[in-house]
Amino acid sequence: MRFPLDSLSFDQLLWLVPIFFMLHNMEEAPFMEAWTKRLPLKIHPQISTRQFVIAVTFLTLGGFLVTYMGVEYLQNLIGYLIVLGIQTIMFFNAFIPHIGSTIRFRMYSPGVVTATLITIPFSLYLFQRAIAEHIITWKQIWILLAIAPFAMIFFAFISLQIGKTLDGK
Repeated sequence: MRFPLDSLSFDQLLWLVPIFFMLHNMEEAPFMEAWTKRLPLKIHPQISTRQFVIAVTFLTLGGFLVTYMGVEYLQNLIGYLIVLGIQTIMFFNAFIPHIGSTIRFRMYSPGVVTATLITIPFSLYLFQRAIAEHIITWKQIWILLAIAPFAMIFFAFISLQIGKTLDGK
């Protein structure tokens, strides 16, 4: 069975990584402040909408820049692994915190809609294409998945600190 994405080259497909990342961030941004205040457990730091928007704008622009560098200047395994690494972080992020917190707290987690409808299916498709086109191996995917939680925490912390600093509060 052919999918609409099958007509895209692998390089073109990689450009959907920052585009879908941006859509995910757009879903999260308006609701994150209120969500963090309603959580019965403090699993996420209290943040303002402005701080979060600054943080995800920084991350989104970084995603576009990294994709550009990975596709245009590092057209080899390293460039592809870097962009696939972004998607692996997003794939992990779909489950922890989005789906996990939605189930655990029985309430909408900002980002869960794009996580389930876009991130998970796209990730599976992208990884399958990467393997089918002999760009990466299953072993490399598992390595990226092992790194993803630590990278997610690192980038979230750094971007939220930048957001806090630029927010000035």
